[in-house]
Amino acid sequence: MNQEIEETGAVQDYCEEMRSLAAQVCELATRAGAQNATASAGMSRSRKVVVRDGLIEEVKASTSRGISIRVYVDGRYGAHSTTDLTSTSLERFVSRAVAMTRVLMPDEHRALPDPSLYAGRKSDDLGVYDRNHTAWTADARMTRARAAHDAAKSAVGDHGLSVMGAASDGVSWSALVNTNGFSDVERFTSAGVSAMVNVLDPSGKRPSDWFDDSTRMNPETLDVMTVGRTAAERALAQIGAVEAKSMSVPLIVENRAIGRLLGGFLSPLGGYALDQKRSCFATSINTQIAADCLDIVDDPFVYGGWGSSHFDGEGLTARRQPLIENGYLRRFFIDTYYGRKLAMQPTGGGTFNLRFRLGHENLDALMKRAGRALFITSFLGGNSNGTTGDFSHGLRGFLVEDGVCTTPVSGLNLSGNHQEFWKKLVALGNDPNPGSATSCPSMLFDAMPVAG
Repeated sequence: MNQEIEETGAVQDYCEEMRSLAAQVCELATRAGAQNATASAGMSRSRKVVVRDGLIEEVKASTSRGISIRVYVDGRYGAHSTTDLTSTSLERFVSRAVAMTRVLMPDEHRALPDPSLYAGRKSDDLGVYDRNHTAWTADARMTRARAAHDAAKSAVGDHGLSVMGAASDGVSWSALVNTNGFSDVERFTSAGVSAMVNVLDPSGKRPSDWFDDSTRMNPETLDVMTVGRTAAERALAQIGAVEAKSMSVPLIVENRAIGRLLGGFLSPLGGYALDQKRSCFATSINTQIAADCLDIVDDPFVYGGWGSSHFDGEGLTARRQPLIENGYLRRFFIDTYYGRKLAMQPTGGGTFNLRFRLGHENLDALMKRAGRALFITSFLGGNSNGTTGDFSHGLRGFLVEDGVCTTPVSGLNLSGNHQEFWKKLVALGNDPNPGSATSCPSMLFDAMPVAG
């Protein structure tokens, strides 16, 4: 993207250019001897400003273009990518991709999706592309970054060691073309603001925390001042943290922290895990794997959603699908390849936007319901074994006494098994995390041991 386009404010849609490029690469592949091919071409631009301790630390802008191709040659499959898009280089790239694929081991299960799975694709506006993105100026980014920085600095006062405010935005255009009939484009915009604060604890520790806000559309809607203040408040709240002793109490997991546990819970549902016999839920379809208050739907059509799209990475038409209903597992993540290997109908190899059936209580009400509990605000490292379901994560958070957050705590470890852990879910809050395609609310779990 050249500077003249930005300065004139003209909105140029590069999707058709990307579609033409992807179609060209597919044609080159078939000429070189591939029976089928899939090409994905994309262009993106990102810009970022960082202000740290009153000084401009970073001003960055980047534009990237690239193409990836998946080729099917004589029963063999290969995936290749390049950022050199000149005509001569593309011909050489595709020719070599086909030649290299020919020497790979055959795999009878590799094939393009059945064209019937492309049918019924919608084309309505999903609110993920702001046509006014050329009006997102460098001055506005700088103003947001400084405002977040200054709000955090004011809120942290004399306790602050370091304060950072950042603002970023970006736009991308992409196209996907398959040689058996699929061709479509996508365009996305995004903007965000964040703050991070380090504070000095009298013990000599230097706790830190962060907060952010993001949007697909107009950056002027970002709540910059709240971002800065909240980052400072979260960091200050950790002063005086103690290394708590082992306990067995109800757990309240904050909405932005629960994703770490959820990822370990859902990873055994993928086709790879099922095929490799590494899934603790391999025989659990239509059986109860969580408490009956857990409902999760995969919804591709959330307006402004971070995972919204009309199709997936293979071109399969996006559909709204239940994942868990009243605690019962309803779906595995099956793409075309693992569908053929496992003799299962493809459902899509991933998720779009995960939406939860929310409860009626906010976070404060969940704490009051629990009385005495542990409020977990973040997980620190750890691991999750999809074969057995076992997991273990370090954590930090706060003790809850009489329904109110009191002492900050650290040095704790939560261990358990996903096959049992989610059955102890008591209630979900009404506070879905807005900054993620997995919009988890805060969750309350029944008492379980936490190691100190």
